[in-house]
Amino acid sequence: MHLNNGILAGIRARVGETDMLRRIGALGAALGLGLALAGTAQAESLKSAVQSAVTDNPQARVRSADVQATALDLLGRERDFLPTVTATAEAGAYYYNDPARLAPANNNRVTAGARANVEARYVIFDGFRRANAVYRDAARVDGSIFRLLDASESLSLNAVEAYIDVLRHRNLAAVARQNILKHQEIGAQVLDLVDGGRLPSSDRFEVDQRLVSAKLVAVEVQQALSDAEVRYEAVVGHPPKGPMSLPGVRSLPLTRDAFVARATKQSHRVKAADSVVQQRRYDEEIVRSGTLPQVSARTGANAGFNQNGVPGRSLDAYVALGAEWEIFSGGRKAQQRAATMRTVQAMAERDRAVLDVRELAGTTWNAYLANIERTVLLDGQLSATRRAADQYLTQFQAGTRSLIEVLDAEAAWFNARFEDVSAEASYAFNQYQILAVESRLASHFGVRSADVPLMPDFERRAVSNGHFSVFSTDIPALK
Repeated sequence: MHLNNGILAGIRARVGETDMLRRIGALGAALGLGLALAGTAQAESLKSAVQSAVTDNPQARVRSADVQATALDLLGRERDFLPTVTATAEAGAYYYNDPARLAPANNNRVTAGARANVEARYVIFDGFRRANAVYRDAARVDGSIFRLLDASESLSLNAVEAYIDVLRHRNLAAVARQNILKHQEIGAQVLDLVDGGRLPSSDRFEVDQRLVSAKLVAVEVQQALSDAEVRYEAVVGHPPKGPMSLPGVRSLPLTRDAFVARATKQSHRVKAADSVVQQRRYDEEIVRSGTLPQVSARTGANAGFNQNGVPGRSLDAYVALGAEWEIFSGGRKAQQRAATMRTVQAMAERDRAVLDVRELAGTTWNAYLANIERTVLLDGQLSATRRAADQYLTQFQAGTRSLIEVLDAEAAWFNARFEDVSAEASYAFNQYQILAVESRLASHFGVRSADVPLMPDFERRAVSNGHFSVFSTDIPALK
């Protein structure tokens, strides 16, 4: 990948930003070409790797199960708005001693009897406790969905990091192999010159030593590549396969301020924290509902045989409207204050989440700009060190440069190439990290619709359309 100084100047001056963004997008495409590895085997795209990570990772399944369990808890609230019907029955031997009510023939004796009751009860008014419980649980479902979305962003970024790390180490391994070939080429020339008497035999030992060092570096890089592939398998769910490449990223923010503002507004973490604030506010209303009366209607029927000591069958029915009001309860003020303080706590945690997202956005943007500048400088250094190494080799062949100078020049080029590959990878990762901080990395790879079973709009629907509107939600089963 090659950057030009015009891009860096455009970033620093903050002028011509639209054109700058277009060129940075083109730079990302160049990066994809620069880091791509040629091959004819079946390639694994970054998109498929991310989709596999988000779909198959146990953490995603844990969050998905939590969403569905929380939503089912909400649907269970429907029971509070429906009548409760209870039935009781018993049979046995009963003793009664009630001379004022029972005839002498029925009093002070044990008789066999049976009784049964069925009653339906419906709460008409409860101080809005049920409605606020639905709103609270709806906000809880929204928060669970936002946490799933946030986990999807983290998993997506982990997959991107693992993918880029494998690709980076593959390129470093290729550079290390090129370095070995170059030292072998120089070694062959040195051997000819030593045999011809133009160089001392010690130069042959020097180039052999450098060749061994180059091979040791290749061994270390290969080990690091193997470790990167192991981590890739742990994150994505299968080993890397085929050639890999990085596509360019479009629609990146133009300025730091725009990035921070968009990240804060769209952050799933902030939205999850805000849903907790809403839950605590509804909890306050639920506590207040305890100070209001509860009105309910009851209807039922009783049937029995030899009930209450009176021989024969009996049947009665009733319809009643009743009220229950807890006028005084100790500790009620403390309970209300505790609910208020939990709301204050949730608001503080939301503010902390906002600050964390703003800080992360700021540091991510700084790393993004720094890696652009670093790549510009390293590209220039790489070109200069390659020209110097080639010129030193030509001068060495002409007898005007020493072998040590040639080998040191090759080492400088090798180190510059290593740093350039790593800088390109860091710049690529920064672009995807920007999307993750804005909570749009998962959707960028098309994984949101496949992984999130529900939309985070339960509270809005419950408040706007009534609490019954959320009870008709279809909860898909876990796959």
